[in-house]
Amino acid sequence: MKNEPNRWLLAILRAAHCRSTHHHFAIDALPLVGTSAGQRLAGHLLQHHSKYLVGAKEPDTRFRDFHNHVIHVDDGYWGGAPRVAHQWYDRLQKHIRNNDWAEAARAAGVLSHYFTDPIQPLHTAQSPAEKVLHRPIEWSITKSYTSLREQWQEDPTRTVFQLSDGPGWLGEAILQSARIAHQHYDTLITHYDLKAGRSNPPAGLDTVSRGCLAQLIGLCITGWARVIERAALDAEQFRAQPIPTVRTNLATVLAGIRVPTQMWIRRIEHANEQRKVQGLIDEFEKNGTVERFLPSEVRVVEKVRKVHNHEREYTKRLLEKKSNTHIRILEESKLEVHNEDTLATKSPPSDAIPTTANSPEEASPVISFQPATSSRRIRLNVRSPLVDAPSIGEKTAARFKAIGIHTVADFLSASPEAMAAELATRWITVSTIHAWRCQAILMCQLPAMLARETQLLVGAKFNTADKIAKSNADLLLQAIRVYADTDSGRRHLRGAQPPELERVEEWIDDAALALVRQKRTLNRTDTATDTATDTATDTSKSGSIASSDSTNSKAA
Repeated sequence: MKNEPNRWLLAILRAAHCRSTHHHFAIDALPLVGTSAGQRLAGHLLQHHSKYLVGAKEPDTRFRDFHNHVIHVDDGYWGGAPRVAHQWYDRLQKHIRNNDWAEAARAAGVLSHYFTDPIQPLHTAQSPAEKVLHRPIEWSITKSYTSLREQWQEDPTRTVFQLSDGPGWLGEAILQSARIAHQHYDTLITHYDLKAGRSNPPAGLDTVSRGCLAQLIGLCITGWARVIERAALDAEQFRAQPIPTVRTNLATVLAGIRVPTQMWIRRIEHANEQRKVQGLIDEFEKNGTVERFLPSEVRVVEKVRKVHNHEREYTKRLLEKKSNTHIRILEESKLEVHNEDTLATKSPPSDAIPTTANSPEEASPVISFQPATSSRRIRLNVRSPLVDAPSIGEKTAARFKAIGIHTVADFLSASPEAMAAELATRWITVSTIHAWRCQAILMCQLPAMLARETQLLVGAKFNTADKIAKSNADLLLQAIRVYADTDSGRRHLRGAQPPELERVEEWIDDAALALVRQKRTLNRTDTATDTATDTATDTSKSGSIASSDSTNSKAA
């Protein structure tokens, strides 16, 4: 990694192509790769540096699974970073084995993000103060990165990052790094100067904060270099041959050609981020809280944590209920032994065997896309009358009522082809019904969604929560505005203005959360069903024991 072309290529990438700390981590780790196998892999990452850098930001821009970017140390190490990192490590190995170096570079970039994000102290916990300071602090770090890296390099102490040899070495490294980073969580928050950072982002970090961050940046860079070395070693052992060596001369030329474009993109992105930081501070100073300019990652993590805590409490109650049920069954068995006459007529209490329909919380969903619980008012659910669904007025609802479609659930469970045939109208076609169904499903899944917003999304071909959750906010906004200029789009808006970028980001965050809730709901239903089955089995066993004891008592 010390040859002349690589040195020039690294300098070009740092100067023009790196637009975030994750880009810098990915690039600055490459010169620290020390093994021969690691250097051969690093050569491929440099050759495909565009894919590598795109992957390093995809968890933020494409996947937006921000609950997988954190490790909350004091909350039982809650967060999905280790699990997702292992998945992307396996993908990296697969691409290397197939000699698909471009996709290998992208997978390595994605993996670098999940590996380094928990080393950011603000990703190791969540508090009211951190919600306000999260975006300004990260912006100050981004604008101070070069000086912080130089401070770490000038420090006489040496950063050592040693990986274990166990099968879970990657997850262990992430957890250990998060534990170290969490020690600086309170320091970073209490020492940040919001007023100074507003006009001059680097000035928001004092000497203490800069010292902590410099060491953590060194930990990110060194740790990722060790992961590259391990990935190359594992790949070469599986291949039983070395990773091919590549020259990066052409990559250097291409990187130099793209410098003007990359500099322009960086200026735009930094200007947008500066605008968001200024808006957040203004909102906080005016209202004492942050809602509109709350960063997406903070909003999503907060919501998913609530889901996690709810699931944890539900599991606890379920286990307690199962334990109490077993106790009641044993007590009833003892009573039956001493009261033979009532054995034939006694019926078990209604709550002896828990089922998934004992309470609204435990009830099985009517259909898999049952609306998620939210503190905001739910505008539509599957039990709502069909007239409440988007695009369906009173006259149209009356037509559906005539063919037996009364509620949203009826509408979603019926066949579009059959409904169109029974309605026998020229303007209500199968494709029209399909679009209405997509609008209704979105409005059920996303409680804060307005009817016209679902109409715009479906009209712009973003007709599922999955598509919305995986989309880029800028591209989605562009598609919405294009559709809003059509006759159909203007009719849906009814004089209202198209949404702003912040609103589109909320859609994406809520869609990602809806998918998480749906998955947890299905898992919870399966768990409740398994529990009911286990309890029924225990009841059967208790009954046979009681009968045996009664027989023995009678014989005596």
